[in-house]
Amino acid sequence: MPDKWFFIVNSTAGNGKTGKKINTLINLLNQHNFDFQIELTRYTKHAIELAQVACLEGFKNIIAVGGDGTVSEVAAGIARSGLADQVNFSVIPEGGGNDFCKNFHLSHNIEKCLTQLINGKLMKIDIAAFEDQFFVNSFGIGFDAQTAAQANKIKFLNGLPRYLLAIAAALLKYRNFPLKIIIDDKEVLSGKFLLVAIGNGKYAGGGFKLNPNALVNDDFLDVMLARDVTLMRIFKVLPKAIEGTHEAEPEVSFHRCRKIEIISECDLPVYYDGEIPQLKNCKHLTIQIAPQKLNFIAPR
Repeated sequence: MPDKWFFIVNSTAGNGKTGKKINTLINLLNQHNFDFQIELTRYTKHAIELAQVACLEGFKNIIAVGGDGTVSEVAAGIARSGLADQVNFSVIPEGGGNDFCKNFHLSHNIEKCLTQLINGKLMKIDIAAFEDQFFVNSFGIGFDAQTAAQANKIKFLNGLPRYLLAIAAALLKYRNFPLKIIIDDKEVLSGKFLLVAIGNGKYAGGGFKLNPNALVNDDFLDVMLARDVTLMRIFKVLPKAIEGTHEAEPEVSFHRCRKIEIISECDLPVYYDGEIPQLKNCKHLTIQIAPQKLNFIAPR
């Protein structure tokens, strides 16, 4: 392997299970004769810093080992470095949800995943921006953000079961939010919305296919709006969203755009890539496709 590889590992991902696999990862990298360096994240946003430094130090391949939050930080670090066109990026999925990786069918087995990376193909993928931050998979406002906040408190489950339990907890605070939504500076929608799900990828919430037609490389964001949903209808619509068969439900509409603005009179619950951000303004959000692309190593 002539290129230098940099692995950014969140040892706390998967409720701490990832940390127990570091020796396995090192042994496999040595077996495959990788020229590599491994760094462990030590605090929130550390992966952003590590990815930026790795870009500046000339590493050709930067791999996130962890969940959606780690993936998002590594992607953001690469984007911020100004060297995204010179670096390849990929993931060894080791988190609780791994929604981003579902777009590419990356293996959850470290050895199989490494083989996928060695034999992989490069593709250009989109990244999206809000305020001075980036996300690579999903951005949610409203009920799904409330669910993500609850999911982050649950440490004894992973994947879809964790989010299903989080949904049950979030239902106790269920509400529709009065919003004004502006799509590509043209289409204006107003009313009460249960959630706004903005997807670069198809999946969110541990496996819900909220935006079933989203593609990570099409220069567009896909937006699913759930308008004024009653509590009883939530139990009808949400199960269909797991398989992405909720498109015909009357409360749901889908849009494709490069930019979306969400305006509210009150602070909104927000999440992106499974994380709860600190925002400058939780009442007026602007999310848009970023001009740069990431070089992603995907399985063939």
